Amino acid sequence: MSLLLRFLFSAIGLLVACSVVTGLGHGSFLDLLIVAVILAALNTTVGSFLKLMAFVPMACSFGCFSLVINGLVFWLAGTLSLKLGLNFTVSGFWAGFFGALVSSVIASILGAIFIPKDRQRPQGPAPSIKVVN
Repeated sequence: MSLLLRFLFSAIGLLVACSVVTGLGHGSFLDLLIVAVILAALNTTVGSFLKLMAFVPMACSFGCFSLVINGLVFWLAGTLSLKLGLNFTVSGFWAGFFGALVSSVIASILGAIFIPKDRQRPQGPAPSIKVVN
């Protein structure tokens, strides 16, 4: 259930990013849900590979270079969604950069609010404490 909520929050983040960032365009909300799935797949494969290859720049910039990689993956998702016939457009790198930034912030905030953490209490009896004299 939380996976479906994460895709929904990602699509809402994409919707907000399209309304805030110039250079982003979208069609229906169903298109944005499909783009959210595409983004998850691209971040898992291409994004992880690029972050592995750019280990030195990421270490030198304390991880800030990952924002550039996220922008590139977002731009790639826009290009791929156009090829698949979806109405999601990213006009360039900077639109992808800021679109990725806005959509991830919105999706993270919604996830922190609505998805409960899995903090489970230990089950069973309390451990016995033995006092040694």
